[in-house]
Amino acid sequence: MAIQIKETEYLNYGRCVHISNGIIEVMVTIDVGPRIIHFSLVNGENMLFTDQDRKYRAFGEEFDQLYGEGSVFYNYGGHRLWLSPESTPDTYYPDNEPVVYGILSEGVSFLPARQKHNDIQLGFEVMMNENTSDIMVVHSAKNCSKEPKTLALWSITMMAPGGFEIIPQNQGEDPLQPDRSLILWPYADLRDPRAFLGNRFITLRQDSSATSAFKLGVINRAGWAAYVRKNVALMKRYVHNIHAAYPDLGASFETYTNGDFLEMESLSPLYHIEPGNTVRHVENLTLQRIDQPPKLDDEAALDAFVAELG
Repeated sequence: MAIQIKETEYLNYGRCVHISNGIIEVMVTIDVGPRIIHFSLVNGENMLFTDQDRKYRAFGEEFDQLYGEGSVFYNYGGHRLWLSPESTPDTYYPDNEPVVYGILSEGVSFLPARQKHNDIQLGFEVMMNENTSDIMVVHSAKNCSKEPKTLALWSITMMAPGGFEIIPQNQGEDPLQPDRSLILWPYADLRDPRAFLGNRFITLRQDSSATSAFKLGVINRAGWAAYVRKNVALMKRYVHNIHAAYPDLGASFETYTNGDFLEMESLSPLYHIEPGNTVRHVENLTLQRIDQPPKLDDEAALDAFVAELG
């Protein structure tokens, strides 16, 4: 089936661009954001979290001073592009204006307005082929200021509740060299029952009854992580550059969860961006039907499951 692209309305997000090849479908907001607010197999459940109540937001005096009176950042849900290292209010830019989109030969580009004060223009392209169950997302950041900037592109996918994540552990061969790291945030409790820390895999379960948040990062040389929910697995892939420096103590992958969602977050290396230059970070997001999810703390079962995902 040929790729179909059309404007539509979706939930309470206003105008969105719907992209489908008959196997998978994507919805991207264009009145705000942009956000990939829906990603599913055709006629399947959305794998992404949607914040229809606008529960997750940031505002205050600093936002008013930098971005204008009454400015509010909304997470909105779905998949977004941020910049790392994280800081307030710079990271939490209120991207509530219409987005310009353009139809490409293999997808659609989405370009919001340049960020005031930050002097950065973020955007992404969603690329889809016929007869496949994956999309390629090409994220970009352009330095619109007159000064060089050092930053990493931070690609965040907010997953719908009720699933669990699988993150591979590095497997080094030289016993004299360290092969794994665990990067923790101050509120991360290593005894958290949602997390399983194995020798080959880390798993993290989204628990809707949880009252606390949990976040960790890893140097993910394999460049992938998976989220399993009901009978569908989402595989997130990117390239980890072993020669590059990354933010947050070297993390190329981070994950966060609370009672409402789980975030899968990949990061680009830290780039030194000259005025007028653009850097990119590419991800591949794949959906697959599954028969039976593995046990979260059984590494042999996880290994076999991941091998089937490919």
